[in-house]
Amino acid sequence: MAKLTILVADHEEARRRDLARGLASFGYEVIAAADAAEGHRFATGLKLDVVVTEPALSDGLGLPVPEEDAEGPLRILLTTEESGEVPETVVIPTVGLTSEAILRKLRTALVGRELGLGTDPQLTALEGDLQRLPALELLPTLQRSGVTGCVVLGGGDIALEGGEVVAARADGAQGVKAFVRIARAASGAFRVVIGSAGVPRELSLDLLSLMALALEDRPRYDEALARLPDLASRPRLVIGPAFFATQFSPGQQQVLAAVQGGGTIRKILDEVPEPDGSVLTEIAHLQELGFLVFDPAEINVRIVTDSTADLPPEIAARYGIQVVPLSVHLGGEILRDGIDLKPSEFFMRVRKSKGRWPETMPPTKAEFLAAYRAILARDDVVSLHLSSRLSRTFEHAREAADEGAEEFRRARSDGTPEIEVVDSTQVSSGLMLLAVLAARMARRRLSAKEIRLRIEAILPRVHALFVVDDLDFLSRSSRIKGTQALFGGLFGIKPILGIVKGEVVPVERIRGGANACTRIVELLRDRVDVDKPVLACIGQAAAPQLAARLRDLVREGFEVADLLENEIGPAVGAHVGPGCVGAAIVQPTDEELALIGPAASVV
Repeated sequence: MAKLTILVADHEEARRRDLARGLASFGYEVIAAADAAEGHRFATGLKLDVVVTEPALSDGLGLPVPEEDAEGPLRILLTTEESGEVPETVVIPTVGLTSEAILRKLRTALVGRELGLGTDPQLTALEGDLQRLPALELLPTLQRSGVTGCVVLGGGDIALEGGEVVAARADGAQGVKAFVRIARAASGAFRVVIGSAGVPRELSLDLLSLMALALEDRPRYDEALARLPDLASRPRLVIGPAFFATQFSPGQQQVLAAVQGGGTIRKILDEVPEPDGSVLTEIAHLQELGFLVFDPAEINVRIVTDSTADLPPEIAARYGIQVVPLSVHLGGEILRDGIDLKPSEFFMRVRKSKGRWPETMPPTKAEFLAAYRAILARDDVVSLHLSSRLSRTFEHAREAADEGAEEFRRARSDGTPEIEVVDSTQVSSGLMLLAVLAARMARRRLSAKEIRLRIEAILPRVHALFVVDDLDFLSRSSRIKGTQALFGGLFGIKPILGIVKGEVVPVERIRGGANACTRIVELLRDRVDVDKPVLACIGQAAAPQLAARLRDLVREGFEVADLLENEIGPAVGAHVGPGCVGAAIVQPTDEELALIGPAASVV
């Protein structure tokens, strides 16, 4: 990657010296100027990539104002007060900041420019989306730029020193195991916080070797997972003559020792230090040899939802949630949401569909019957779906439950199966939040009826607000009520919408997506006790930077007990369009928090 040539024009000698030395230490070619005249000579005699200066010197440098789409140096303005947006300029308010803190912000802006990544408004982190830049493509780009800092993604974080991975943490695991888990994440936002890694080196392998391990382990994980029962099942040893005559591999010995300690497959995955794919492969092999059998998961209730919950696949797998897809009619094809059509593909397909607008269709009664039939032979069901005022999905689910009741009873040998169908009055982030909370209740061994009653008690306390960017999608949506007053206003006005009693209704209008994020949090703070914990979910459609901004504001504005994230899929995206971002929160009682908080996710 070519070195950037940077001019630092600053009348403050100590700061100018610190910034020039610091930037040079990162491999940039740096020229320092103490005044506008000296800076002007450099600006006219050199091809500059970046100019770092103060407002008092900026005009005197004689830099041309770039025309639209014209190339020119990136201008970074060091100001002593808060400043509004300046075209083609990065603004850094310096009041109260040391040279080291300013340097971190400069480095963040520069790496973002080099890698084509966005930054948060405060220049504290780079931001992006794993759908567009997967982890195993992101890390080599950070290595080439020699980044030191922390990458937060996939439920964990990776520490970098000069671009090399020095440590990793994920779901209680660390080292190689954690790195491989993080690399398996296929969706969600990521953040790169530049600065000291803050941890000693714990990994001796270089990045190429770690990536090779991750790529090798991923198919093992998927293949072994398909051979095994639910990860909440409990392995049990079968000891006979063949057991004592068998020479077990070191990996198998580790698994057998963990099995003797009791617990689920998931607990064994956490205890054995080898990568998850290797551990699952050994468990599956021991099962095939007849040395392991599995007691059914002690979760007697399964959660079913629909694809408008926009559940990330890893979350659905973690909690054993069954997702029944809606369908999207697009470009003459009928595609299943999340199966035939992924979020990353949807908006590209819409742009190419030449004016034919996507239409969504609920799952059929037969599709729900098939889903229930597969579960109710052994477990009970809580089926939780998007608002009945937005779709016939809930109606079809209820009809399937009623029609199949007799069949389900005949198929069940241990008594009458219990199936509870719930109208969530929510969609996307709000529905995902409720589905996860219901699954956590199931892990606490609540019955289907108890889960339904508790979810119904929580529903009035779910608050969901979002902002849309592309009004064409919204204006064509017959499912969004009372929005005509939001159209035809000033350019740049964004409607903030809320879900009230199962309907999407306008809340207010505001200018700009970043301002909307601030206002969403203010409105949500008005609806809860900000001194008590909340559970939250942040959702976005092709808007990872806004989602990261909203996530930070939610963390700052609330006592957050748990924060989930999802990407809006085709069925919901057909109505809200790209650029949509929003948040759903719920404030549980102390008793509820024990049932639905993060600790309840552990079996």
